[in-house]
Amino acid sequence: MHTLTGPEPIPARMINPLPDVDRAQQIMRSAFRESPRPPSAGTRNSQAKLTERKVYTIRRAADLGASLSALAEAFGISERACRHIARRTSWAHLPEEGTAR
Repeated sequence: MHTLTGPEPIPARMINPLPDVDRAQQIMRSAFRESPRPPSAGTRNSQAKLTERKVYTIRRAADLGASLSALAEAFGISERACRHIARRTSWAHLPEEGTAR
């Protein structure tokens, strides 16, 4: 049986120790940290110019020494985007070729 002895304490998750702006920024950052893959990553992005197969082709060609500018022109993307794909900072959600998903 539960008896009322006074107001119930406020749960810790409901107390906001940060100002509103800082709290909003923290929430936005945590959304990407907690999710292993943003919802619009890769081919799920309606603006994507590449497919997973093309990304693997760019990576393999860059690893073999192909020019990033030539690859970028061949695939219709910027040299910067091509460099990020080759360094695996872009399309990072894709596993290395030959590894199980």
